[in-house]
Amino acid sequence: MGEKEIWSYLLRETGNEYGTAAIMGNLMAESSLNPFCATGKNKTPNYVTDADSGEIDFENDGVAFGLVQWCFHTRKAGLLKFAKQKGASVGAGYLQLEYLVKEMSESYKSVWKAVTEATNIRTASDKVMLNYEKPGTTTEAAKKKRAEFGQKFYNQFAVKPEPKPTPEPSGKKQVMATVNVNLRAGVGKDKPKVGELKKGKTLEVIGSENGWYKVAVYVMKDFVKEV
Repeated sequence: MGEKEIWSYLLRETGNEYGTAAIMGNLMAESSLNPFCATGKNKTPNYVTDADSGEIDFENDGVAFGLVQWCFHTRKAGLLKFAKQKGASVGAGYLQLEYLVKEMSESYKSVWKAVTEATNIRTASDKVMLNYEKPGTTTEAAKKKRAEFGQKFYNQFAVKPEPKPTPEPSGKKQVMATVNVNLRAGVGKDKPKVGELKKGKTLEVIGSENGWYKVAVYVMKDFVKEV
């Protein structure tokens, strides 16, 4: 499961790019976005397989597991039960994301509100860290690191506005309407009217063609004069 897939899933659920970035920044700090990540002295070589088969006491072994690094016994029990209900492996990335959303929206409602209504990454990131992830280290440096991870994902995946086009050089020539004159989408009176230049108003010229000035649209030379 790639970063883009995780971003797309969480964004669809939260509807908020800042909140999505905040969650992903925390997951990066916890597990490097690896759903198979398992840490703890009781981890077995085939931990996911052993968890799925019931060979280990998944709920109570103290191993931090998955994208979130679930560790507390009731939270791991909930994850395992959810996986069995879905008929999926406890290590499946999409299963874990679905459980994250379920757990956060139902049991950590203040956190869910923070990520769905976020107006910046840092505030939402701190909320996820302190009230959902609850890591052992909650220093300012740790908070900053998670928010920086979130900013990285935001910069990479958030929708950015289209850049405004750079106008063509015009030599700063201007024309002034001598009457109220139509502005058209192309050269010729048959071209669609896209606006009107009022008498006495000016526009900057960016070209000319066949008796017409180009001023982002076109205006007939007969009805304007250079100023």
